[in-house]
Amino acid sequence: MSVPVKTPRMLNLKFKSNTPVRVLREVRTQYSQYIDDSEEILEYGKTETHEQVSSGMTPGEKLRELRIVTGRTLQVLADEIGVTPQRVNAYEAGRYGISKAIARKLAAVFGVSVSVFI
Repeated sequence: MSVPVKTPRMLNLKFKSNTPVRVLREVRTQYSQYIDDSEEILEYGKTETHEQVSSGMTPGEKLRELRIVTGRTLQVLADEIGVTPQRVNAYEAGRYGISKAIARKLAAVFGVSVSVFI
């Protein structure tokens, strides 16, 4: 006679590379008992893999990544640089090029070099 045995459910969570930091922190606090900290945790933005991926990204893709990682909405970023949310979306999608003036504003907002957006 066989009997089904219930085992504790395992959490197998996978996150996309653009998962906001605030979400990761919340998951860590809510599910800390299930997290195996035996391996060193690296900040993805400072890894060699990120450098390789980032080097192949367009300025619009880099803009989208920075906006999402910093938790900004299209509206918030648009207000910060003085354009419409539709224009920010167009920059991210590559429909419009990012001018030097806008690149300077974006660099100031995100604290990165202007060359990221040109």
